Amino acid sequence: MALSSFDIDAPRWDQSTFMGRLKHFFNITDCRTALLPDSLVLPIIMQRLEKYKFMQRITFLHGPIQVMMVGVFLIFMVPAACSLFPQRCSMAVSKLEPELRDSIVSQYGDKVQRVYFNKGL
Repeated sequence: MALSSFDIDAPRWDQSTFMGRLKHFFNITDCRTALLPDSLVLPIIMQRLEKYKFMQRITFLHGPIQVMMVGVFLIFMVPAACSLFPQRCSMAVSKLEPELRDSIVSQYGDKVQRVYFNKGL
């Protein structure tokens, strides 16, 4: 495993506060989208299960059963959502902070129009 060296005084592209806020927004929205199917399907499943005699006898276990079902949904839905939604985002250099934008322009000129970053899910 090779480590890349960098100058501690030079601004780094991955230290943009705007990119950090955008990354945080995407993390929240994608996680909520991943939870959507179990939020819609679980009440329907529980409503159908409650019609059976054995479920009517064990009403004290309805809460733990629902928690286990949410866990099972998350085990499968989070990886599915991460694979369905793209994990790489792009942003125009003109929207970055002035110090970071100036660093990119001075180093690469007008060749770089967009920078890419991983959303980190």
